[in-house]
Amino acid sequence: MSDLRALFSSNDPGLSAGEAFTNRQDQWQALDAALSAHLRHIADPRFDVEDLEAPRSNVLVFHGVGGIGKSTLSRKLAAALTDNSFMPIQWGRPTWGGERIVPVRIDLSRSADIDFERLVLTLRLALSRLGRPLPAFDLALRRYEVPPLRGCG
Repeated sequence: MSDLRALFSSNDPGLSAGEAFTNRQDQWQALDAALSAHLRHIADPRFDVEDLEAPRSNVLVFHGVGGIGKSTLSRKLAAALTDNSFMPIQWGRPTWGGERIVPVRIDLSRSADIDFERLVLTLRLALSRLGRPLPAFDLALRRYEVPPLRGCG
């Protein structure tokens, strides 16, 4: 065992570890392209925000086996969208311009133990960063009745 420690250790006191987030340029470019297309779509004068029948495609989903970095990637993307200083240099600058982006990251993994109320409140909290009133959302939230707890009389 001591031979392995000697092999992987260093006597250089100036050596330090740093965070490396690599090989995710393809995912960043896919997000950049999708976000650019979405922003062009909603800027089109024919786009009607009140048309609830029109399909929406403004949700990004990561799936795959555990341990491949889905949560880390989604946290890194949300941080980069919130503040450019968190964007890894190798990703390059975003192509969508100066639009303000408010990412909402909700982890629906089994360990997250998220229920509907927490999901809605997480969305509302994230939307509060827009800094403007959201009366329709708040009215719908006010009308929502929390179901009674089972076993409570």
